[in-house]
Amino acid sequence: MMNRNVGSSRIEITRRNALVGASSLAIGLAGCLGADPDEDDTTAGTDDETDSEGDIDESEFTVATGFLAVWDLTRQVVGDRMTVVDLVPIGEHGHDFDPGPSVVSDIEDADVFIYLREFASWQDSTAAELEGTDGVHVVEASDGIEFFDSPAEDDDEHFWMDPVTCQEAVDTIANALGEIDPDNAAEYEANAASFNEELEELHEEFVDIVDRAQKTQLVVGTHDSFQWWHDRYGLDIYSPIGTSPDNEATPRDVEEIERTMEEHDLEYVLYDVGEPDDLAESIAAETDADVLPISPVETQLPEYDEQDWGYLEHYREINFPTLERALNVTDQE
Repeated sequence: MMNRNVGSSRIEITRRNALVGASSLAIGLAGCLGADPDEDDTTAGTDDETDSEGDIDESEFTVATGFLAVWDLTRQVVGDRMTVVDLVPIGEHGHDFDPGPSVVSDIEDADVFIYLREFASWQDSTAAELEGTDGVHVVEASDGIEFFDSPAEDDDEHFWMDPVTCQEAVDTIANALGEIDPDNAAEYEANAASFNEELEELHEEFVDIVDRAQKTQLVVGTHDSFQWWHDRYGLDIYSPIGTSPDNEATPRDVEEIERTMEEHDLEYVLYDVGEPDDLAESIAAETDADVLPISPVETQLPEYDEQDWGYLEHYREINFPTLERALNVTDQE
């Protein structure tokens, strides 16, 4: 679990989170591959500058990943064997991030690019351009996972929100990296199995929450990444926006949401932690409700980064407490 702190000529590796802006990614990735551990650190103005743990990573491979969830799944698989970089900067929404036209040349400085199909057009086009080229291995983490037509969109790609289906992606990542780095394939397989056990425990915790819930409806005042919860856990999720952060709610959509809240006597409106909560606050004001945060594991905010939060923490520290309140979950007997 490493933090790549980008400087003008090298990249410093510590044990915390790694998120790099696309504008500096080429420098950072090149540093991961070719930095001299004895070279003076030219990085200034960052919290990691004086980090006493400043270990230099000597891993052979650098992996570029498409957004927060994929980054965390990958780092759980590789452990300390590879350097894993999230292409989306801290505070940016993974679904809405636009890295600009230079992203392909930036990623070419990595050894591996791991992405999800249909999550973002720039990832699909980058993967297509890199396929068949020398030097960069392309891994589709969602390979073999069948998307379904949800109430929010056809071919809903947000499979990682289901901890059970997410295990398939973990195995896909482990198998692909094992082929790329066969000397450590057994370790990747073992790491994947261990993390999948944690995902299974997370699923069981989710089931327990739903079993004790007095409601099954959720209203989300930002884009809807949560329909896989309906498919797995039977929750009904309503959003006036749909699955894209770029969509805008119409007055008719908002009125329909307000009627839904009144019909089901809902007291909370949820909002994606990576998006503005203006609409959620507006709906809450009109319905005498409160707002609560929810995470689709697409955005790493600075305060989460400082605590090295990954997939499990986004669920246990954000999603589960919110679900317990919004679904009116009873205490365990």
